[in-house]
Amino acid sequence: MTVFDTVDQLESYLSAFPYLQHVIDILDRSLPWEKGNGFYSCEENSEVTYTVSSAVSSAHGYAFEVAEDSMAVIVTLEGEQLVSSPDSSSVFVLSPGRFVILDQGTWKRGVSPNLPSAFSDVVFHLPSRQKQG
Repeated sequence: MTVFDTVDQLESYLSAFPYLQHVIDILDRSLPWEKGNGFYSCEENSEVTYTVSSAVSSAHGYAFEVAEDSMAVIVTLEGEQLVSSPDSSSVFVLSPGRFVILDQGTWKRGVSPNLPSAFSDVVFHLPSRQKQG
């Protein structure tokens, strides 16, 4: 299941995705903004990891893989980017304050149909719902 919404609505998805509580806690503590670019693990649960990165969008974007038995949550911190399926049948405009939850599979991020622009985001990797029990 793919979910696209605003960050202030993350709590409303906790019953379907309990691991989102760690995402909420990390965002509430402003850790992606304070720590800067890099790979991090959640202190409370090492199964939850996240990567903060800065990049420049492009017409083709960057390939992004969500592993089997996993899901990803992408939150744009600054700028704007499109996240899409490889065939562009699903496209999500991510500006600050928006997130998308993606199931396993191949995706593209950092896509821009216009001029390239700088953006930064955080990508959380969580166990899938099946593993949550």
